Amino acid sequence: MDQIEYSRLEPNYYLYKCNQKYDLENNIGEIEIPEFTMENIKIIDEEYKIHMSQVNEIIYQNSNLDENDVNKMNDLFELNELFIEHINNNKKLTYIMNKYNSNKTQLTVDGKINDYTIIRTNKIRMYFQEILPIIKNDEDNLNLVLILLSNK
Repeated sequence: MDQIEYSRLEPNYYLYKCNQKYDLENNIGEIEIPEFTMENIKIIDEEYKIHMSQVNEIIYQNSNLDENDVNKMNDLFELNELFIEHINNNKKLTYIMNKYNSNKTQLTVDGKINDYTIIRTNKIRMYFQEILPIIKNDEDNLNLVLILLSNK
């Protein structure tokens, strides 16, 4: 191949590579759909429970509580609220995970390519718009739990 012919192909190759990487609309089948299973939810839950196991019960027998005791109680109540929110997040994630995995995407024939593309697009949208925000919220809560536990 001579130099002139090679230089004509180079911009086409560049455009081809850019389209493969950045043209989501036309390359939806090229995007890998993230996997989200019950195993992912269990990992999140176990990480949370490791740190929540450090929380002690509230045991105050005298009625003369100083400011330090009140702050500890307040932290424990806040930890309790964060744990309840974590449980609710797990319930939401389980529900969404079931919905997310209910539409098995398989290569289809018989004119169902459009359905296949819609399912893949919905799964990608669901992952980034529904699943990741809940995971991020739970991660933020866990960071707050760690901060509260470090104050003990």
